[in-house]
Amino acid sequence: MSDDRLNSGFMNNDYVLSFTIADPAKREQLVELCRGPWMGDEVTDDTWEISNDLSPDDMEQAILDVIGDGDRVAYYYLTPPMPSGKPGTPDAKRIFRVVIA
Repeated sequence: MSDDRLNSGFMNNDYVLSFTIADPAKREQLVELCRGPWMGDEVTDDTWEISNDLSPDDMEQAILDVIGDGDRVAYYYLTPPMPSGKPGTPDAKRIFRVVIA
């Protein structure tokens, strides 16, 4: 595994994916991924909640394989709990936003 890989400690990763894709065929291809293997739930026509075993890196690569010039995709995911390092302070999770344009 390379040092620049986006890591997650979850068995399944939870994402919120929002997209604008100009080409109807490519848009449908992404929607089919959301419906099928990515086990997503449609929130709106262009936003999906997804829970799957893809790492953030794998998710990004799968999206890049579908989108074209001028398309815009953003996804959000949580990091695993991170120790605060301070006694009495609870562990924290961080949310990351990845924009692919």
